Amino acid sequence: MLQRLRLRFVITSMCALLAVLALVMLPVYYLVERSFSAQIEVILDLLLDNGGDMPGGEGGPIDMPFRVSLEQRYETRFFSVFFDTEGNAAVVNTRSVYIVDDAKAEQIAREVYTKKRLEGRYEDNANVYLYKVKRGERGTLICFVDCTSRIWIIRQAMTYLISVGLIILLCFVLLMGKLSKKVVKPFVENSERQKRFITNASHELKTPLAVISANTEMMEIENGKSKWTEATMRQVERLNRLVSELVTLSRLDEKDELVLSEVDMTALVKEAAENFETVIKQQGKSFESQIDEGVKVRAESRSVSELCSIFLDNAAKYCDDGGMVTVVLTARGKGARLAFCNSYAAGENVDYRRFFDRFYREDESHNSKKSGFGIGLSIAQEISKHLGAKLQVAYKAGVISFILNFR
Repeated sequence: MLQRLRLRFVITSMCALLAVLALVMLPVYYLVERSFSAQIEVILDLLLDNGGDMPGGEGGPIDMPFRVSLEQRYETRFFSVFFDTEGNAAVVNTRSVYIVDDAKAEQIAREVYTKKRLEGRYEDNANVYLYKVKRGERGTLICFVDCTSRIWIIRQAMTYLISVGLIILLCFVLLMGKLSKKVVKPFVENSERQKRFITNASHELKTPLAVISANTEMMEIENGKSKWTEATMRQVERLNRLVSELVTLSRLDEKDELVLSEVDMTALVKEAAENFETVIKQQGKSFESQIDEGVKVRAESRSVSELCSIFLDNAAKYCDDGGMVTVVLTARGKGARLAFCNSYAAGENVDYRRFFDRFYREDESHNSKKSGFGIGLSIAQEISKHLGAKLQVAYKAGVISFILNFR
């Protein structure tokens, strides 16, 4: 139990740290990327306004906008293509780019020209260009700016951020691994005290219950049975069952793992079904079983039998008068699907997740005529976890189903 709690604590802490790192790094990446893109857009607008070239060319006046330095006139790699109204490449400017010649520039521009988009990104092998399109009465001007180096810088920065984040995460996990024992120790000690209390209280209760039972039996021998002695014996039996269930829950919490082996599910489910069939039919309810032959899974025989008993007892107890109880076992690849179904007209709008809470009863007053303490399904859930079986509950067309999926 200690190891489980420590592992859960470390995993939860790690997930929280991952979420924080993601919330920090993703906005940083987005803001940096947007900053670079905004600067490129300013340069593209400048090129479009200047006929596809940087201002100040051929000794002309230099009028650079805000956020664009004079040096960027020489640093920026760009090319532009002007298409006339007939769609012919009238002017191609590749003076400020090295790896793109006029033919290549026209080819790239024509691909963009046919898309009818006003701006976007164009990738050619390892090179990335941002472009903008300006349409006018005389024709269409398309300008491209090489942003390969900027994108590489952004990706490298993100790589460094992720690397630093992983190092922080690793250090955090190692630190939490050391500290987790101290953190979960109070919870473990409290749980152990609760288990000891349940075990000790259970043993202490057994003695007075045995005395009450013996004295009641003596009274019945001397004076005969009466409704008072029968009521006393029923309550003694009820309390004995409660003690047994509490001890079972306590012992289940102590088991970290069961030793699993291949078990014959068909035989175990058939045996449990046969044991309950008579009881269910005596209550005036119908019983049906659909059990595939030769179904085998990795589990533990005693735990599977206990699961079947709990769910069949629950189905018999809560099935509507004159209703139907059904057990279905089907093979699923290397696993199996085991379902316990019963008629339950009152199951509409019920919170089925609470069925597995300890001492939960749908009748909140606990005055229900149904026997039991609301522990059985909680025990079944714990057993399912130890077996590695997925437990689900479903309700449809007046029938409630408890489904176990064995892998």
